[in-house]
Amino acid sequence: MDWMSRGFPCIVFLVFSISACFAQDTLRVSLKVADSLLVVQNLRLLSAHYDVDRAVAERVQARLLNNPSIATEWNLRNPAAGEWFDVGRRGQKIVAIEKVFQIAGKRGVQIKLADEAIRMTELEYETLVRALRLNLRVAFYRTYYLQRAVSGTAVQLSLLRDLIDVYDEQYRKGNISLQELARLNATYFAVNGRIRELRKELAELQQTLQVLLTDDRFIQPVVDERFERRLSGIRPDDLVEQAISNRPEIRVANSARSQQELRYALARKQAIPDLTAGVVYDQSGSYIDNYTGITVGMEIPIFNRNQGNIRAARIGIKQAEAQAASIAGEVRKEVWTAWRHAQLMEEQYFSTSVHYEEELHLLSERLVSHYSKSNISLLEFSDLFEAYSDYLIQLNELKAELLNSYEELNYAVGDTIIR
Repeated sequence: MDWMSRGFPCIVFLVFSISACFAQDTLRVSLKVADSLLVVQNLRLLSAHYDVDRAVAERVQARLLNNPSIATEWNLRNPAAGEWFDVGRRGQKIVAIEKVFQIAGKRGVQIKLADEAIRMTELEYETLVRALRLNLRVAFYRTYYLQRAVSGTAVQLSLLRDLIDVYDEQYRKGNISLQELARLNATYFAVNGRIRELRKELAELQQTLQVLLTDDRFIQPVVDERFERRLSGIRPDDLVEQAISNRPEIRVANSARSQQELRYALARKQAIPDLTAGVVYDQSGSYIDNYTGITVGMEIPIFNRNQGNIRAARIGIKQAEAQAASIAGEVRKEVWTAWRHAQLMEEQYFSTSVHYEEELHLLSERLVSHYSKSNISLLEFSDLFEAYSDYLIQLNELKAELLNSYEELNYAVGDTIIR
């Protein structure tokens, strides 16, 4: 009793420790939590966010004023006095301070250009988030339903495996033919081969989820299954208009056009030379001692009036407009394609008998029982068993594809219109 009182707490602690270790190896996560982890942990998004920070830093630089420059000239040797570095009260030195002043509103345009660059970088980041989130959700739903298909079919295969073991023993006793045993094994291999392909795909999907969430643990999706018609009352024309307003790709294209327009305005302003102004002090080298003067300078725009840059910026505006129109056309096609696909998948799902998944295990047990009692032929048993397995797999694939079609439609529109 004394040993039990000392050892039992240790055993309980050990059991809970082992359970905790296994729990840490699996990450059970809902779609909402997975979306949050994607934004926080995904390395591509973390890297892309530095582009936004860099654009903000470049805006800070654009707002800074030009530094003044200082120049000085010192006497090396005074031959009249025979002195080196004669810079004292009777010597000679010159000090000049100058500063370049941007005129014609160039600095204001440069700040606006930096602001638009920040906006464009943020939109590009949003575009990447949306693309990765779609990849995550497609892999999330397909992983969940393929796991259900594999686990359900594995139960059926277990029943068939038990039956084959019994028939193998009967074959050794000479009670059944090798042909019958071989047909049962062929049915087992056919269904097991399909499961093997699904497990291979699941391994690839698992890798995708781990990379997207930057987590080495086994990702176990948790899905709240609610299947209902969700496209009723939604007009595709309205979705197209919504996509034109919401899609970050279109806003990126519009930002690119705005930047080209700002570059054109800046190029025209840069044709006007900047003003250079300053003061100069000359100790003994001018017509009077301790001369102080002001300096003003400006380039004379005779040869270079920034013609090339102005022309290039004008061409850039036309190119950006064409690019924006092209992207808008692609978005319209994407919305219509996603709408048709979602509509097709919804019609296919709700026209299919989808309410018998829970009864398949019972049907499989009855099927094995009927065959064992010779109530059905071997051919009927093989066909029905493979049909049950195919139904279970295809039904779960249909569920995953339906939910993914909704996600693709949301992605095409640029907003969560179907939850």
